[in-house]
Amino acid sequence: MMEFIKYISVAFTALSLAFTGWLQYEKFRLDGEWHIDTCTLEADMKAYEGLHLAWRVFLSDDPLSAPVVGDGEKVEEAFKPIPPVGRFPVRLVGTKEINTVSLTGRFEGARRASTGRFEFHPTLSKRLFSGYIPFYQRNVDVLDGSFAFTAGNARGPARAVRLTDGKPPADLPPFVCKAPDTVQTPE
Repeated sequence: MMEFIKYISVAFTALSLAFTGWLQYEKFRLDGEWHIDTCTLEADMKAYEGLHLAWRVFLSDDPLSAPVVGDGEKVEEAFKPIPPVGRFPVRLVGTKEINTVSLTGRFEGARRASTGRFEFHPTLSKRLFSGYIPFYQRNVDVLDGSFAFTAGNARGPARAVRLTDGKPPADLPPFVCKAPDTVQTPE
């Protein structure tokens, strides 16, 4: 009898883990409109350091196929909107794993094109389970990570936010970008 209970317990645990993993994977869809912010903290060209850039992209992913694809355009520089005539296209392709999104892109510019890569992870949002016990759940509407571009060998933090009707979530803090000279280190 104890042997039977042990097998049932192992089977139940395996099914629970598989079901939970499937639910988490199925919730993680990238289809839709996204706003991607970057802040250059390191670059070979000092003029790029502290530069904020933002793109609006439309991503498409199929849970049964490998690539994530997207098209969009650069919409902000230094937190100021770029007029439509000055916007340049971007084309992205990448992969999605259970907890990561990797996107590689070709970024057109006024004088030349460059390439770059984004590495994102879903953020964690605090939820209350039955009102008392806090737990953390993946928030797949906000992805945090980093970027690296060939233009000036620029690198730094990046954030992608899913837009609903062209707007980000209401309770989302603004993206902050400061030049490396103004970044304060704790003493």
